[in-house]
Amino acid sequence: MTRRDPSSHAAAGITVPAIADAALTVIRADGVDGLTMRAVAERLRVRAPSLYHHVHNKSDLLDLVARNAFDQFAADNAAYENLQTIDEWIALTRSGSLELRTFYADHPGLAGLIQSKASPDRDQGEGSRAELIRAQIESLVRIGVPEPDARHLFEVTARWTLAAVVAEADGLFADGLDLFLYGVRARLVDLVS
Repeated sequence: MTRRDPSSHAAAGITVPAIADAALTVIRADGVDGLTMRAVAERLRVRAPSLYHHVHNKSDLLDLVARNAFDQFAADNAAYENLQTIDEWIALTRSGSLELRTFYADHPGLAGLIQSKASPDRDQGEGSRAELIRAQIESLVRIGVPEPDARHLFEVTARWTLAAVVAEADGLFADGLDLFLYGVRARLVDLVS
């Protein structure tokens, strides 16, 4: 019987979620600039070459993090699936944006990374990020917003939130968010009337 090298990805049980979690741990400690294949491998207690089965280079690793960084927001997915009114959407979006701001503050450089990878079709992919985006867009459609408008409103809201986080407007974030969502609410009322 041949024994596997315990540092191989199969023997170590390396999975995409495990790699994403390890990468987020590195980012939390050292920021996006400190994220390396070696640092992630050390977190997983394997050698860096073992990661290459799932990620080929740092660019792939950054893409993986961007797609899978939002597992902790699974409860928001369920909440978006159950909401029925504009006011519920606004309230959930507000609380989620504040939670997201804290998440980004705990992971230096992650908001900038996510913003750099923002694209209008990112809800079509896989991972926790796409799931959260789909839930938000589908909830708007369910309350009567035409899909193109729902996509546009999601995009504007997501980009505003990311831009405000990247700008590190700590003291102004909640007030700015409230003013921004006041305008979004007015637009939603117009769209579903």
